[in-house]
Amino acid sequence: MAIIISNITKKEQYAMVFNFSNSNLANMINIFRCKNKGDGKRGPFYNGSQPWNFDLEDEGLFRSAVWQGYLDASRTFVKIKHTQDCRYAFNNLASSIQKYFKDEENFDHSKWCIAFINDIREYNEYEARYGQAQKVVNMAFKYLYCCEGADKYRDKFEYCHMPLDQFTLAWLFSEGGKFYAGWSYLKEDVYNETQSKIKEILGDNIIGKEFVMWEEMQKQYVDLEKNYHGQKKI
Repeated sequence: MAIIISNITKKEQYAMVFNFSNSNLANMINIFRCKNKGDGKRGPFYNGSQPWNFDLEDEGLFRSAVWQGYLDASRTFVKIKHTQDCRYAFNNLASSIQKYFKDEENFDHSKWCIAFINDIREYNEYEARYGQAQKVVNMAFKYLYCCEGADKYRDKFEYCHMPLDQFTLAWLFSEGGKFYAGWSYLKEDVYNETQSKIKEILGDNIIGKEFVMWEEMQKQYVDLEKNYHGQKKI
């Protein structure tokens, strides 16, 4: 069950400062590209030592992005079935994202998440939650963002949301927002409220700035749930 801690409002006490310069964003993207490339976690995005090129016609690229997004969230998909031999849900999502970049489909985060949830139910016999689906969708875009040549499609990435996990939600709390523990349990209305707050704070290039925040928050993260009271379930 997700937990919200809403009684801490002293932003000046917790707020963190990040370097969002173009050079630092590029550096953080490169760090993300290179992490764990030898253990398979991000292997599909490398050809030798180079990240994949962003190719609109490369169906495998989009499928790999979605699958990697799922792997990043897979620890929360307890008892899901058939993922190794039945990837219709993942491939359908990949196709929708590919069509978006090809101007054949509008950016519709909610539609993609709900369709993914429905497909997972049908093909993988699992009741996925919106909090899980958002992580798969948003991480797929994050992986695509760091491909070589993706800068040609920055206008498409401008609509992207921030992947929500313990680090990005802790950052939002540091900015005076509510604190949520259990990102995989977030419901759609809470998710939308959170993304609106993030947009209000960061403005443009949210997914690009997330590279910087996520890397830095790993160093500064504190388990706020253990340190503050006033918890209530949502």
